[in-house]
Amino acid sequence: MVDNFSIALTHALIAIALWRLLYRDDLDREVSPRMAWQQRRNAELAAREAEGDA
Repeated sequence: MVDNFSIALTHALIAIALWRLLYRDDLDREVSPRMAWQQRRNAELAAREAEGDA
């Protein structure tokens, strides 16, 4: 019983991880990690500037 439970549990966790990976938006974009980091940083800086202007 414990063996079946542990096998089912590990397979379920792997399936959940796979499900979450498949539905990530960044899998559809071919952008280098450096470029993605720069885009996030620029967006954060723009948000801070807009917040400061308000």
